[in-house]
Amino acid sequence: MPWSKSAQSLPELDSIEECASAMNEELVVLFKHSPTCPVSWMAHREVMHYRSAQPDIPMYLISVRRRREVSRYIAEQTGIQHESPQIIVLQRGQVVATVSHDEVTADAISAFVGRSSGTGVTDLGAIGAQTPFPGSGS
Repeated sequence: MPWSKSAQSLPELDSIEECASAMNEELVVLFKHSPTCPVSWMAHREVMHYRSAQPDIPMYLISVRRRREVSRYIAEQTGIQHESPQIIVLQRGQVVATVSHDEVTADAISAFVGRSSGTGVTDLGAIGAQTPFPGSGS
């Protein structure tokens, strides 16, 4: 799926092939979202707030209810345990930051994208977020 700069919506990754391609972009923000979860809807609002302020950053939505195979693929490829809602920031295929649940905020995404250097996972503790996996430098 080609990335769209529309601030009104997020393009959705519908297949493993689309996801694999997106994950290897120079910089990409993946948003795992469950449309039946109130916490996920609050995170969605934060993601859209960031998207409207930064429409040039490639962002994709993964509906964990409709595209479970894509969600599982992301977990397998990144080594990041699946959660929803969840943000995963990748640079050239490497995870540079991740956060989930109430920690998904426009400010957190901005910090992750601003700090991404491609050399490792962002120290989420530096901005008050919890790291959902070991070895992240927190």
